[in-house]
Amino acid sequence: MSGWLDAHTARVLVDGLVVTVGLTVVTSVLAFAIGVGVGMLRLSGTRATRVAGATFVEVFRNVPALIQIIFWAFAFPSVFPAGARRTIFFDNPFWEVAGKATGLPLPYYAVAACIGLVMNTGAHLAELFRAGVGTLPSERIDAARSLGAGRWTVFWSFLLPDGVRAAFGAISTRLIHNMKNTALASFVAVPELFHAMQASITASFRATELLTLAAVVYLGLSVAMSGLLQQIDRVLHRGRSRVGPA
Repeated sequence: MSGWLDAHTARVLVDGLVVTVGLTVVTSVLAFAIGVGVGMLRLSGTRATRVAGATFVEVFRNVPALIQIIFWAFAFPSVFPAGARRTIFFDNPFWEVAGKATGLPLPYYAVAACIGLVMNTGAHLAELFRAGVGTLPSERIDAARSLGAGRWTVFWSFLLPDGVRAAFGAISTRLIHNMKNTALASFVAVPELFHAMQASITASFRATELLTLAAVVYLGLSVAMSGLLQQIDRVLHRGRSRVGPA
C-alpha cells in the first residue's frame, strides 16, 4: 500500500466501517419501528394519544441529532449521583460483557449515539408513515370495518403494509440520511468510520487523502444502501399498483 494508507491505517478504517454498518442497521431497524408506532399515535382517534405522538415528533425531529447524541451520552448520566452514574453506565458486568462482545471501549456511548439517532430518525419516519397512510383510499378502511374487522385487524392488514408501501420512497431517503448521521457518533468517541478517519489524520497528517477516501466510502455506502432499499421497494410493490407519491 502507499505510504499514507499502510496496513495499520487500513485495519483501523475497516474496523470503523464495521461499526458504521452496525450502527446503521441497528438504528434503522429501531427507528423504523418507532416511526410506525408514533405514526399510528398521530392517527389515533384519541386526542391525548395524538398529542403525545405530535409532541414526540416535534421534540425529536427539531432538536439536532448531534445535540441528542451528546445529551444522552453526557447530560443524561449526569442526572445521577457520581457513584450511581459510574455503576449504571460504565462499571458493571453488563457493560464489560458488551465491551468484550463489540470491541467498543465505552459501549454506553455507542448506546447513547444509537438513542439519539433512533429518536431523531424515528420522529421523521413517523411523519412520513403518517403521510403515507393519508394517501390511502378511505373506502377500503370503511369497507373493512363494515365487514366487522377490528381496529388491529385493519392496522395489520391494511394500514401498516400499505402505509409503508406508499411512503417507502421517502422512508428510504431518510434511512440513507440516518446512515450518514452515524458520523456524528464520533463526537462521543464511538470508533465508527469518521472517528477512525480523524484518528488516522491525527497520526499521519494526510488530511486530503483520508478525507477524500472518507467521502468515497460514504458515497459507496449511500449507493449500496440505496440499491438495497430499491430492491426492498420492488418486493413491497410486486404485483401491486403504487399508491401515493412516487
